[in-house]
Amino acid sequence: MALIPLIYSDVYLLHQSKYHHVENPERVRSILNELKDHQFISPYKVSEEDVKMIHDIDYINLVKKTSEKEGWLDADTYTNKNTWESALYALGGALKAFEVNGFALVRPPGHHSGKSGRAFGAPTLGFCIFNNVAFPIRKYNLKRVVIIDFDVHYGNGTQEIFWDDPEVVHIDIHQDPKTLYPGTGFPDMIGGKEAEGTKINLLIPPLGGDDLYEELLPIIQSIIDDFKPKIIAYSAGFDAYEGDGLASIRATEWTYYNMGILSNRFERKYAVLEGGYTVGLKNGVKAFIQGLEGEKKEYNKNTSSESVKSRFRDYLSEEKRILREYWKI
Repeated sequence: MALIPLIYSDVYLLHQSKYHHVENPERVRSILNELKDHQFISPYKVSEEDVKMIHDIDYINLVKKTSEKEGWLDADTYTNKNTWESALYALGGALKAFEVNGFALVRPPGHHSGKSGRAFGAPTLGFCIFNNVAFPIRKYNLKRVVIIDFDVHYGNGTQEIFWDDPEVVHIDIHQDPKTLYPGTGFPDMIGGKEAEGTKINLLIPPLGGDDLYEELLPIIQSIIDDFKPKIIAYSAGFDAYEGDGLASIRATEWTYYNMGILSNRFERKYAVLEGGYTVGLKNGVKAFIQGLEGEKKEYNKNTSSESVKSRFRDYLSEEKRILREYWKI
């Protein structure tokens, strides 16, 4: 079993707030403490011209100027004098991850950042600067890509960037957006006219556990089998882990391991770190990597209450009705 390469640089630690903030350098340090046996590879630093492949110039200039002034982009999203540099290396980390089939342990995160910053009416950028997972796809004009985003929050920025692109299937599994930031990401958001059905939102109700993810995995696998992608990419957030702190889903190692297992038939795959703030990083990341590597592991899964299952099945019925117009599920 080959260990998956991990892409990391200490430059990711330099992006930090003067004040207490849950998105801080300790997030990555906690992961590194769990993964000492792995190979670490340095990221690229991309150019400002590269950033224009995914973001418009006004937003890029806003990030650059705000970083110079060490200001706040919005109520959630800080910068300091190192943010611009860290964000360029975060994009380069995602690029390196694609090239080596690796997992980029980057900061700042990116999946809430759309073409011009805030996406689909989101109130803030949700701690994100540039959209890391999207960058390799645009840089190399990749085709037949499936992105799986299992961060507990909807990856609105990523979905907006690829909204009209039928070559990118974006599957986003997240807590019911009626109950959590950014407030969008409903099943009827299916993509632009030329890409209808390629943007897929699967909802988990508050207090949902591993058993609900278990019901979604065959649907995800069926879409993958139907689409026949060449590349699988992950926006890998670990804030759905039980007790992680910013949401109320109860995922455990079982869920993250099995998300990783989905990639095992692919020669080309990469993952980019998104959310996760406490125990999710300590436990979930290691299990996800075990899945990516195809290591044989047995994890116990937890279960949801009957009332939570009932809400989930209501969501699932609507999701299946919509998806069956486009996919063999």
